[in-house]
Amino acid sequence: MCIFAQIFKESSMRSVLLTIIAAASIACTYACEPDQPTNEENENTEQPQPQPVPDPEPEPEPEPEPEGYPKGITVTESTYLHEGGATTRYFIARMDFKNHPELKFNVIKNTPKRTPSYVFKNFNTNLGTPYIVANAGYFAGSTSVSLIISNGFCSVAAPTGFNWPNDEDYRQTIHPVRAAFGQMKDDSFRIDWVFCCDATSRKHYSFPSPLDNNEKTETFMAEGPTTETPGAELWDAKNAIGGGPMLVVDGKDVSTDSYWRECFNSGGTAAFSRVPRTGLGLTSDGQVLLIVCDGRGMLGSAGMTLAELAETFIKHGAVKAMNLDGGGSSAIVGLDGILLNWPSDSGSSSTPIERSVASCISFGL
Repeated sequence: MCIFAQIFKESSMRSVLLTIIAAASIACTYACEPDQPTNEENENTEQPQPQPVPDPEPEPEPEPEPEGYPKGITVTESTYLHEGGATTRYFIARMDFKNHPELKFNVIKNTPKRTPSYVFKNFNTNLGTPYIVANAGYFAGSTSVSLIISNGFCSVAAPTGFNWPNDEDYRQTIHPVRAAFGQMKDDSFRIDWVFCCDATSRKHYSFPSPLDNNEKTETFMAEGPTTETPGAELWDAKNAIGGGPMLVVDGKDVSTDSYWRECFNSGGTAAFSRVPRTGLGLTSDGQVLLIVCDGRGMLGSAGMTLAELAETFIKHGAVKAMNLDGGGSSAIVGLDGILLNWPSDSGSSSTPIERSVASCISFGL
């Protein structure tokens, strides 16, 4: 009995222990599980709200266009310092047609002669809006003696012959090949030596040089060049102005040689005197340069020789440049029709006086 009692006692204790362990295990399982929220708790719990998308920042207001010259045109006043201390005031206008093809170049024939200021203020609206107007080609009396082509129409052909040295002391007829500035039909710009080889159709041809005239040695071509002359190339310009002599070729000064070979010595161009000047140039990247300088003592300006004008063009990046009519004709009108320089026809007047000229050039929109 004692043995059975002992066995029963041990068995009962073992059962109790197993029961306690099982209960503890179940309690641990429930204790380790997270509490599940009730429906009421779900309703009262604040749910995260989606973040609002910020409104896009407004586009900045475009800056107003500065009042002044349009993009692609700049005009600067500068001073040329001569050897010996004299100075000359000049204006340089730079037109960037390559990056601003909306710019326009026009050549205006004035019949009767008009001042650049008059042309600016009474500009033909069919040609656009001017921002710069300057004097252009040579003239005798009221007649242009320089090439004029406007919108494809040649109103004045380049001269094919002159009485040399002049009408009174006539010795022979000469046929100079002279510089001209043109906007081609593809809108590119060129400065070339040009001659009218077909007077009937007024077709002009360019040549690689002024050919075989030389006023210094008094040797001249017996006849003008033709379309068969070596180097002749049709010069198909839609806008063009003649002048001369050539000042710069390939970035080098050729003014003195061109002066003699284009036969300007008997024409009063005064290559070696300091006078007011007007000229046109081209840079290697296709920009157009216009330079107008004062002279003859106006506001203290001495003026420039042709070589000094060539030097000034080279300084400002010209690889090619040519001279236009100068002296009392030189004038540049800028923004709002204001005359920028002081023409030498003003003399001692307290106000500037412009000369009426037979042709003008303009740059604008």
